[in-house]
Amino acid sequence: MTALRIIGVGSPSGDDRAGWEVIDRLKPRIPVEWSIELIALDRPGSGLVEWLANVPECWLVDAIQVEGVPGRCLQPGLDELLQADVATAGSHGFGLSESLNLAATLGLLPQRLELHCVTIREADIFGQQLSTAVNAGVNGLVSRFHERLVKQFDHTATFKGGVGSLGSSSGSSVRS
Repeated sequence: MTALRIIGVGSPSGDDRAGWEVIDRLKPRIPVEWSIELIALDRPGSGLVEWLANVPECWLVDAIQVEGVPGRCLQPGLDELLQADVATAGSHGFGLSESLNLAATLGLLPQRLELHCVTIREADIFGQQLSTAVNAGVNGLVSRFHERLVKQFDHTATFKGGVGSLGSSSGSSVRS
């Protein structure tokens, strides 16, 4: 069973690829035994609902068009996303907040859902290259995700003294 599903939403257009890039950059860093499913979706619209169902935890990553500095990593709540959804609906058709609202109405949201957005200026620029600022934001988000995942899934990392050690004699305890 998948313990965690990470979904990157995007399109092949410039900075709107941010969600895809997070998935692509995480894949080589995630061991199979961690039970993490990494999925990149091309403007899924209401089809996102089926990907949210039947998983205990999901991290959803998308680009979000906002005024201001591109490349910032935000973790908006659904209310904040609803306010900014004019920009996300423009590139994805059926917007992210509408998909999440539909999933909630149908009772199909994961028990734990995290939204992670990378700010972009424009979603309609063609090409496959990320801007420098969005690329930096994606790298930062990938690093944060990986650090969290190591703490959550790599149980050997919690032992003091290396693999196979039961800890030091200073009374350290192993946390799960």
